[in-house]
Amino acid sequence: MGKMDESKNKFSELSNLKKGQPFRVPNHYFDDFSARLQNKLDAESMKVPEPQNLIIRVLKPALGLAASFALILMLVYWPLKLFTPKEMVDNTNLGNEFIDYEYRTMVEGMDENSFYVLLSEPVQKVEISDDDLLNYLSASISDYDVYIGTDY
Repeated sequence: MGKMDESKNKFSELSNLKKGQPFRVPNHYFDDFSARLQNKLDAESMKVPEPQNLIIRVLKPALGLAASFALILMLVYWPLKLFTPKEMVDNTNLGNEFIDYEYRTMVEGMDENSFYVLLSEPVQKVEISDDDLLNYLSASISDYDVYIGTDY
């Protein structure tokens, strides 16, 4: 019955409170309200909005795009690079090893006399013009092979 007495006490306390609006408007507030409102509106209309920096406005989409590409690079390329076996990544040595293998098989297939003749022949100096070299390279090597062959 302790709870019942407690609730009666609270009810009697609440009934003793003064009834009415706890909030009120200050005296003579609305007498000059329209003039004050008009002054504020005039002050806001006279403010010149600061122009947003044109460079930032133009570069914002490009910077967002660059950030998304950087995020994709970090989330895709680096983990792939870390977890792929070294043999799969280093394909440039495969071409050199194949050329070395062909050269070794060619030399091993020669008899001694042919090999000595090859070594004793004087080296012929061949002059190749830049145009001939460029034509040969453009006909036999693609841009991709040139890019792969460069080591940076």
